[in-house]
Amino acid sequence: MRRILIVGAGQSGLHLAHTLLDHGYETTVVTAQSSTEIRNSRPSATQLTMPRVLAMERAARLDRWQEHAPRYTGAKVSLRPQDQPPIEFGGTFTSGYGVSVDRRMKMADWLEHFEDRGGKVIIHGVTVTDLDYFTRMFDLIIVAVGAGELGALFDADPHRVGGAHEGVLTQAILTGVAPPEGAQTQDVGEAISLGPRDSAGGGQLPGGDLLIVPMLCADGPATSVFVKGRPGSALDCSPDLGNRATEQDILDALMRRLRDHVPDVAARCEGATLVDDRSANIDRIVPSVRRPIGILPSGGRVLGMADVVLTSDPTSGQGWNNSTLCADAYLNAIKYRGEAPFTEEWMERAFDGFWEDHGRHAAVFSEMVTGFWEGSAPEHFPELIEAVMAYPEVRDRWISGFDRPEDYETWMFDPEKARAYIARFTGA
Repeated sequence: MRRILIVGAGQSGLHLAHTLLDHGYETTVVTAQSSTEIRNSRPSATQLTMPRVLAMERAARLDRWQEHAPRYTGAKVSLRPQDQPPIEFGGTFTSGYGVSVDRRMKMADWLEHFEDRGGKVIIHGVTVTDLDYFTRMFDLIIVAVGAGELGALFDADPHRVGGAHEGVLTQAILTGVAPPEGAQTQDVGEAISLGPRDSAGGGQLPGGDLLIVPMLCADGPATSVFVKGRPGSALDCSPDLGNRATEQDILDALMRRLRDHVPDVAARCEGATLVDDRSANIDRIVPSVRRPIGILPSGGRVLGMADVVLTSDPTSGQGWNNSTLCADAYLNAIKYRGEAPFTEEWMERAFDGFWEDHGRHAAVFSEMVTGFWEGSAPEHFPELIEAVMAYPEVRDRWISGFDRPEDYETWMFDPEKARAYIARFTGA
C-alpha cells in the first residue's frame, strides 16, 4: 500500500484525501487547525460549488448537505459602465444546479469524516524541515497550502498566467438580505461589475466586482455579499478600516461602499445582520502562478496542488472548480502510476494534465472577467452581448460556462467561431 501525505485541509486537499481512501491508499492529512478551530475561524472568500463539482462530490459521497444547502440554478450578470445604462442578463445552468456551503463548516465536516473513515489526521504546523523528515516516511507528499514558508518552495512560473488581478476582498455573510426584485428567494447567484470611476483628480480609478450568493452556514441558509476592488477603487474598503477592525466595522465599511456605488444592492442589505460574530473579513489577493514542484533542502521533491500553484480570482467563481479538478487530475495520475516512483517528471506531467484540460481555460475566463474594463474583452464583444440579450439559448450557454469554462474556447473567444454560433439563431 502506497503512503501519501497531504499538507492542508482545504477543498483540494480533503477531496483528494477522501478519494485516495476510496482507492485503497494509506493517506495522511496534516493541518495546522483542528476541525473545531476551522469552525471557529473567520470565513475565507466565498466559493461556489458549480454543478460539475457538485456531481463529483456526490460521486465521492461528500455531498453531505443535500437537503439543506440553498440551490442556485443559474446566474444574473450586471455590467455597469459609468454614466451609462447597465447591461444585464441572466441564464440557467444546462447541467444542473450549484450550491455554496460555508467553507468553515464544509472543511471541518470533511476533516472529521476523513478521520472517521480511517484516514490519519495530524494537527500540527509544518515547516520545510518537517517535509524533509516526512520524505523518509511517505511515497508522495502533496502540498495543498501555499502561504508562508511552504509557499516559498514553489518558484514563479513565467510562462503561465492565472487570470487573477491584485485586489482587496471584503465579505459579509448575512441573514435578512432581500432577494432580487421580482423573486421570492435568492435562487441565482448575482455578479455585478462596475466600470471605472472618475477620481477627485480627474483620472480614472479601476472599477470593482460584487457577488451575491445564497449559501449554507452552520445556523442555516444565508447570503454572502462579497466585493473585490482594485487598490484605490470604488469597492476597496481597506481605507475605511484600521488594523484592529471588528466584524461589525468591516460590515459597516462594506455598507458605506455599497450605498455610495451600488445603492440597489445596499437597499436589499439594509437591516441584514451577520450570521455570527466571525462572519465578515477583509483580505488581499496577490495573483501568482507557480511551478508545481518544490525542492527541499535534502533534494527531495514535493508536489503543489491547486491554490498553491494557481491563484484563483474569487470573482470568476473558479476557485473550487480549480481545486477539485486539480485533485481529480492528481488522483488519476496516482492511480495510473501503479508501483512506479513519483518522479519529478511524473509530477510535471500530473500538473500539466490539469492545466491543459482545465486550468488554462479557467485562467482565460478569469482574465476576461477580472480585466473586462481594461480592454481584455474580445473585440467582437458587442455582437456577443446583442445575441445574449436576444436569445435564451445564448444566455444559458454563457452562464453555463461558469461551470465549464473550456466551452468558451469553442464559441466565444474567437470572432469567427462566435459569429458562426450566433448565425445559428440570426440566420445571417
